[in-house]
Amino acid sequence: MVRKQKKSKKKRSFSIRTCIILSSIVFVLASLVVYYFSFDSRTHVLSSSGNYYYTDKQIYQIADVSTDTRLWLTPGFLIENRLESNPLIADAMVHKSQNKISFEIEEKVVIGYYVQDNKNYLLTIDNESIELDTKYLKTIVHFPLLSDFNESQRKEIAKQFKKNAKSLSRSVIEKIAEMVPFQTSYDDNMIKMTMQDGNIVYTSMDSLVMMANYQAMLTELHGQNACLLLDAQHSAIDKIDCADIGSLIDGSTNAKDEAKEEDQNQNTEENQQETTDTSQEITENTQSVYDQATDWTINNDLGLEYSASLDVYRDPNTGLLYRWNAETASYDQIVE
Repeated sequence: MVRKQKKSKKKRSFSIRTCIILSSIVFVLASLVVYYFSFDSRTHVLSSSGNYYYTDKQIYQIADVSTDTRLWLTPGFLIENRLESNPLIADAMVHKSQNKISFEIEEKVVIGYYVQDNKNYLLTIDNESIELDTKYLKTIVHFPLLSDFNESQRKEIAKQFKKNAKSLSRSVIEKIAEMVPFQTSYDDNMIKMTMQDGNIVYTSMDSLVMMANYQAMLTELHGQNACLLLDAQHSAIDKIDCADIGSLIDGSTNAKDEAKEEDQNQNTEENQQETTDTSQEITENTQSVYDQATDWTINNDLGLEYSASLDVYRDPNTGLLYRWNAETASYDQIVE
């Protein structure tokens, strides 16, 4: 009789423990379900810093997060792996606080892009070639086209930009529209750079670092059809007539000789000043047309403003104007 009572007590005790455990499991699962579908489980704020080429919206797309993302059910390391799998992103850190996800992005520095086998490739300062995804094609507004350079020339350009990374920053690179090889009698690896503002700069590989002073160089450009020749060896920046660039360089004319020639051409420049003033007046009147447009809206994918009535893009930081060229799949700067 005593044994039967003990067995009965054990069964009741086991049954109670089982009920408690099952009830706890059901409670936890129910809580998770309620939390999952609750407003508090979702991300309320997204922010990104450090990204230059990609817009914030593109960063969120690469990370595969949105305001529908369950904040604490999505591991931070998983989001970081998604971002760092993108070949243009060197490093990514994800921070979570309350209902906010913030990103710290470090992108690779791109010198320019080139076309090979009908594909677009980005060239970084580490001489890394990255195939450009077509959905990010419009990011090429941030760097120049590298036309007709061979592999060894691209490697040397990358070397110079990395060596002078602090001076040749992204802001300097963005001022260049196109870079092409240029040969002379004494240097087969000269470079001709067409700038976003329409000016032309000729330089050797070693003199590329002087592009850091491009904004200051603009004071040297007066009149029409003027070009700059950079000479790091003599710390010289010389203005020359673009029509005479071949003969001047092939004749190995040094900076001092060209400076004297510039003085001799002063009278010609004065005669051209009246024409220049007229051109400037026309440019100012044309510019006012862009300023008067009232339908400028920000394009978050590009980081540029767009006017549908003018079909023109505008950089809000520099004020430069662009128009999309469907034939070349690139932006053409509007030079008035």
